[in-house]
Amino acid sequence: MAEHEVARLVALAWGVAAAPQRGPKRELSHERIVEAAIEIADAEGLPAVTMQRVAQAFGFTTMALYRYIASKDDLQQLMLDASVGDEVWPIDPDDWRIGLEQWATRMHETYRRHPWALDIPLSMETLLMPGQMRTVDAGMRAMRTLSGSPTFKLGVLMTLSVHVRGFAMMERDIGVQEPVGEATRRLVLEVATNGSLPDIAPLVTSGAYFGDGGAPDDDDFGIALALLLPGIERALEGVQSAPEAEVDRTPEQALAAAEADLEAAIALRKATQRRVSQLEREESRARTARDRAKATAKEAARAAAKGS
Repeated sequence: MAEHEVARLVALAWGVAAAPQRGPKRELSHERIVEAAIEIADAEGLPAVTMQRVAQAFGFTTMALYRYIASKDDLQQLMLDASVGDEVWPIDPDDWRIGLEQWATRMHETYRRHPWALDIPLSMETLLMPGQMRTVDAGMRAMRTLSGSPTFKLGVLMTLSVHVRGFAMMERDIGVQEPVGEATRRLVLEVATNGSLPDIAPLVTSGAYFGDGGAPDDDDFGIALALLLPGIERALEGVQSAPEAEVDRTPEQALAAAEADLEAAIALRKATQRRVSQLEREESRARTARDRAKATAKEAARAAAKGS
């Protein structure tokens, strides 16, 4: 590709590539093709996504799809970018710790919804697409109150991305396997407690090594986040916040930035309201359980008093 040409895939993702001159223009678009491919991948996995299979979903020939998307590799890159969603991320910009936790949790949830995304390799073009750039923008918004240069902050996002991707991959790979059989558990328990593995023995004995204990699925993820975030803060001890570079914006660009900030604030407010509603329901259930327990305790006390 010539240096002065915009990469076709990046232009397509941003919606600035020319529409095909021939083909079912009204019935197809690259966005609809990507949506159909994601539906197939969510239901059956990435190997099920072929140009022929996606074309069949629309009742068209495979050649009709090639007028919009050049190859299956390009389709997968577009799927990966679309998987992060096009809505505004609810991120708190006033506390970088909360903001980064929200950002990492959102990434984790994305991989859980679309585990096939872990099988698509990243490329430089992928990072220039709208979904990925919105992801980075949300991460940078989370770190508005964090000291350090923009380059350092980008490094923080890369570190968290590796952390999230690694955990999501481990959860997916382990989650599709059959539970450990009872005979195997007894064998592992025996070899772990015979004295040769003294430091892992408590984990095996408690059942935690097998995933027992009733801990939430993402407990390990939360623990690792709790370890990472203080490390980021420690790395910046004594570092003064670098003044943000002034961006020379036109009035139209300044308006667009203000609109983006407003959308982000609305998204955060809606997410917070949903969380408050969830907590209120949990509080109501806990209060009901407490009242029942209190009534049972009073009954027991009255019965005990009568019997004495």
